[in-house]
Parts: sequence; structure tokens; C-alpha cells
Amino acid sequence: MSDWVLRGARVWDGVAVSTVEADVVVDGAVIGAVGSGASAPQTIDVSGATILPGLIEAHAHLCFNAQRDWRQVYDADTPGRMMVRMAGNAQSMLRAGITTVRDLGAPTALAVELRDALRAGLATGPDLLVAGAPITTTGGHCYFIGGEADGALEVRKRVREFVRSGVDWIKIMATGGNMTPGTNTLAAQFRVEELQAAVEEAHRLGRKVTAHCHGTEGIRVAVDARVDGIEHCSFNAPGAIEYVPDLIAAIAEAGIVVSPTVSVASGQWADTERLGQRGRVLRGLLDQGARMLMSTDCGIPGVPHDALAGGMKVLRDIAGLSDVETLKLATSRSAELLGLGDRGTIEAGKRADLLVVDGDPTQDLTALTHVRLVVAAGKPLWPSPV
Repeated sequence: MSDWVLRGARVWDGVAVSTVEADVVVDGAVIGAVGSGASAPQTIDVSGATILPGLIEAHAHLCFNAQRDWRQVYDADTPGRMMVRMAGNAQSMLRAGITTVRDLGAPTALAVELRDALRAGLATGPDLLVAGAPITTTGGHCYFIGGEADGALEVRKRVREFVRSGVDWIKIMATGGNMTPGTNTLAAQFRVEELQAAVEEAHRLGRKVTAHCHGTEGIRVAVDARVDGIEHCSFNAPGAIEYVPDLIAAIAEAGIVVSPTVSVASGQWADTERLGQRGRVLRGLLDQGARMLMSTDCGIPGVPHDALAGGMKVLRDIAGLSDVETLKLATSRSAELLGLGDRGTIEAGKRADLLVVDGDPTQDLTALTHVRLVVAAGKPLWPSPV
């Protein structure tokens, strides 16, 4: 379909406080026009629904299966089997209205190949941004993916290798992680000068660096190194999540993008006090003006790839956001902070990544789970528009 119109719905454009009645014309892969009475050779009637920008998931792991046996499955996969798994997970995300995904941890060659295959139309899925294997210390968090490096020189070499392979982002593990036994989530894995080496080399080659950070010590090292983004930003301390005003202010002042990885699994924490502490930190970051987007870390145990909407509700509740503020984090705000100026809002000339849902998500985020139609780069997909 090269020129068609979605008719009869209300539209939330990605920035407004509410929806308006309008039709959306799709011309090829882009939005041709937005307004009442628009005409086109073909019409899809979506009366009673809401049209919004396709959702953006800023932290995913397509190579993991979201189950407790993730490591056994990962280790048993051949490259071919893992590619099939990654493609299937990508397709499930698109079915949920997630039209752009930043994958922040998968074997580099497979991640790049899947991204390119999807863009070439060899399979159906969201548009991917990929980091490939995270840079980590020997035996460090997610070392098994293939990005070990020790010292500033090895870190620089890893950045060069991954950029040569075609990655979009560089990810580096500034602390240990819960999914890698024997690592320390509270301690920094790299020194400031090592993280600076990654940042300098990535920027020289036109890439940005985002750092996995759980413990406060690692967050401080990442801020001192002036990374472009911080994943998780957990502020973990022994037995608690701590509130550190000077470090929260420093993150905001430096303009570092915070990717909070709040998910349905977060909402199921048995320790409600800890969840409250997490919400206080995120609210503090927002109040200081920190640049935040939406992410869930999908693929890890308990976080399905298609559960972005559930994570959005958890973030809304613990950080005290409105439905519209939360929607912005997963659409226009994520597009802006990921450097994707061609998407994230519904306006003429933008990429036609659209989600059509029953109900009004600006009033109730649950509507995001009632998908009527997904449009990816101008192609109407699930369910069938016929």
C-alpha cells in the first residue's frame, strides 16, 4: 500500500496533552498528512480507536528468552538457532506496537546481521539499533557475549572493532550485574580513565556510549567519565537503594541520558520499601531535569519482550508521572534522546511508525495492550487491515 489513510480515530501526536479527532495519511514509508477529511486511494477504518506513534524500547536483549533457564538456552544455541530466536523476539515486540528497539547486548555479528536483514525486508520486525557485545572486564558482567577488555588500550581496541562491525551504540559495563555470578554489582568494574577511553574513541568514530550501572560507585565513575547514557542507574548500596543528591544533580547537569529499565518484574518486587526507594531516585532525577527515556531490559528473566506497556505503568506509578508524561518517554522523548529525529511524533514527513489501539492511552495506559493495528515504516501489519 503506497498511499492510504487511517480514518475515524482520535490521534495523540506524541507531545500534546490529549488526543484530537483526525485522519492520518500514509504516503510510502512516511506520514503524508494529518487532519480531518484527508483523502487517499485506500482507506482503513479505525473508528473509535486511538492512533499514537509507535513505541520505542530503549533497552532490550533479543538473544535472551526472558526465562529462568536463559543461560542454559543461551549457551546451547548455535548461531543459526540464536538468530531465529532473536528474529522471533523482534517480531513479538512489533506485534505489541514496539516499532523501534535498541538492543544493548547480543553477539555483535548476529545483532548487526539481524538489524540489516530487517531493514532489507528479509523478515518482519521493528527497526533495530544495536550495540553488539557489551565491553566488560575479563570475567565481568556478560563476559560470555564476547566483549572482554582490560585497561584503556584494550577498551579503545574493542570500540574500534565494534564500530568496524557496524554497531550503532557502544555499551560498557561500569559495574557488575545480577545475571553474572561472581561479579560485584556495587563496585565499579572500570576506572574513570578506562571509561573515558571508550567515550573518546566512540565519539571520534561517531558513536555514543551508554554504561550499565547498578552500584553508586559505578554511577559516579560513569558520570566523571562523561558517558552519554546510564543504563539502570540503580543507586544500589548494601541492603538499599540510596538517594545521593549531588550525584543526581551531576547526572542532570551533564545531560546524561538515564535509561531506567523499569519493568513488570520491578512491579513484582516483594520489597515494597525498595521499590519506593527506586521511585524516589527516579522522581529526583526528573525533578532535577535529567534526560530520561523508557526502557525495560526485556529478555532478562521475568521481563517478556512484548511487556513494554506493563513497564510503563510501573514507571508511572513509582515515579509519580501522568499517563501522557509516561507515553512521551516511550515515543517523542526516546526518539529525541536516541537521535532519531525521523520518528516519535505523528506529523507530516515523519516515518510512518504507528500504533492503533482501542481506548485512550492518554487516560489509561492499559489501552496500549489492546492493539488493533501496527504500522511499521508505512506497512500496515497486525492484525490484518483487510
